[in-house]
Amino acid sequence: MLLDRIENFDIFRPKMDSSKEVLHAIATFEADISPAFPYVNAELGGWDYDQANQVLLLKLSDGKWITLHPQKIAIRGARDIEECHALLEWIKGQINNIYARRETITPRYVSQAGLKIMEILKLLPMTNCKLCGYPTCMAYAAALREGEVSLEACKPLWEEKYREKREKLEVYLQSFGWRALDEF
Repeated sequence: MLLDRIENFDIFRPKMDSSKEVLHAIATFEADISPAFPYVNAELGGWDYDQANQVLLLKLSDGKWITLHPQKIAIRGARDIEECHALLEWIKGQINNIYARRETITPRYVSQAGLKIMEILKLLPMTNCKLCGYPTCMAYAAALREGEVSLEACKPLWEEKYREKREKLEVYLQSFGWRALDEF
């Protein structure tokens, strides 16, 4: 087990605006979890992975973020103390499970933050039909990059005449480890 003991777990309100109804937390430990980062990035679709500085940022739903450092886990945007603890246990379990299976996982050194909205837009039908719930294909492309919407939301993209664009878009998104936020 790579990470089994948390030395310290501080939960606090954001210092810049202590009136916010969210909590942040920082867990520290002696183990170095950085060897797991490329595998966690591959499995959980890290939002940003800085290999040189050994930092992996995971974007979750509802404005929550988890940042992994070699000997620290930072949690941002939890609703309450219970959610802070639940998120810590979840990511601890993910790190250990993924690291135990690392021989079967292709590590990923790129991240979703590298996706370009204009590249996504080029591969959309450009109908501005609003069926996805966004006013334009550009707005949908931005939401898609952020993982806020699924690829399936673009109904025209699934028409046979757009199959080639869809397949290219799927390859492009997968090359950056893209996942919709609700896939966690």
